[in-house]
Amino acid sequence: MMTRRIPSHRSVWPVAALALLTAIFLFPARGRAADELIVADQKGQQRALMDASGASANLPYSIKWVDFEAAAPLLQALAAGAVDTGIAGDGPFIFAWGAGVPIKAAYIIPPRGAGKATAIVVAQDSPITTPAQLSGKRIATGRGSIGHLLLLRLLATGAIPPPAPQIVFLLPAQAKAALDTGRVDAWSTWEPYVSLEVVGHHGHIVVDAAGLMPNNSVFVASDAALATKRTQIEDFYRRVTAAYEWGMTHQDQYARILAHQTGMPQDVANAVAEKLIAAPVPVSRDVIRAEQVTLDTYKQAGLVHPTTSFENAFDLNGEAP
Repeated sequence: MMTRRIPSHRSVWPVAALALLTAIFLFPARGRAADELIVADQKGQQRALMDASGASANLPYSIKWVDFEAAAPLLQALAAGAVDTGIAGDGPFIFAWGAGVPIKAAYIIPPRGAGKATAIVVAQDSPITTPAQLSGKRIATGRGSIGHLLLLRLLATGAIPPPAPQIVFLLPAQAKAALDTGRVDAWSTWEPYVSLEVVGHHGHIVVDAAGLMPNNSVFVASDAALATKRTQIEDFYRRVTAAYEWGMTHQDQYARILAHQTGMPQDVANAVAEKLIAAPVPVSRDVIRAEQVTLDTYKQAGLVHPTTSFENAFDLNGEAP
């Protein structure tokens, strides 16, 4: 079976962004307060950390939080001007930038779990235990996600031999349902979904991303927001950096508020906190060099065709907090 081909970014991104604006966002880009920062979150994790640490106290501007289940719709919202900044994996960020989305990454969060926050998981009773056994199987993941990137890297390194698996592009809720009902054999995903499957539903990990890719998370902002709200964005990045530093020494407190705010089971929230809490740092040229493998992986798969220097994907003006 062949890997499912991704449609051209010229058709995917504009249509998806338009649909997102029509179906999800009720606030227009025009008429926003100049002192309001609209922050995109994933599963409430950043807001929980900011609230638990107290980093959101005494803000000189207001924050409007918008929650997403995955990076793809979050990045579409940035492309459409519906949010100002947010967090995403390095893979989906570079996939979106390579498709022409006007965004930049300014801060990265290194992988505290050495890449274990991205993994291919299977259901509890699955006989699949090695990457080689994924050959020819149906695997769910998000288009352009870090789960997709992990699959591409496993194929490129030969860890998954021919015939290639059939990639089924689904959002996390759909992928989870497909795995539970046996419509797919495996799910290439990321936290908190890895822990939701392994800790919450007794599935098991077949392979994780350790040693295969940089595994960074990134704070991303639209070019428009960087031009008009740089003061607020830089202050937010400093505060979220302080929140992460607090979280490194207060994982239990963060996990409790994460479970409370998101509805995650407490044992799942504990596992998520353990893997994800690391201190953000400003983007450097060393980071850009390390991320070249991510861009090259997408280019070699024929999925992105950037027309400008890779350095333009990053904002090197970030100030160390």
